[in-house]
Amino acid sequence: MQELKFALIYENEVKNVFICENYELANQLARASYGDHAFSVETTRYITNIGDKYENGIFYHKLEDDSFEKVMYIPTEKESIAELQSKLTQSQAVLTETYESKISLENKILVLQQIITDLYNKMEENK
Repeated sequence: MQELKFALIYENEVKNVFICENYELANQLARASYGDHAFSVETTRYITNIGDKYENGIFYHKLEDDSFEKVMYIPTEKESIAELQSKLTQSQAVLTETYESKISLENKILVLQQIITDLYNKMEENK
């Protein structure tokens, strides 16, 4: 069975961080330690420490000056690859659009050159 990292939360504060096999057992440990209002949150994808805050589903790391900053989510390798693939697809779409715009502009220039040539030829004929 896979071991997961959990934060024991009581009164919006991380009281402990521990490894456990499943959510139910982690929750039981939280309630046994701090009472019925304590709970555990799986934090394998976050770097959390004792003293951090947990409010509205978001972890906040306590800084040395007692202020807090949001804890960053650490994506899995699969999520990172998917994000990179998405960015690559977006970049390819922008490059394609730019290329098509360039070709369209070149075609418009050719048409204008032909019109100018035709006008010049008509002017020469009318002399």
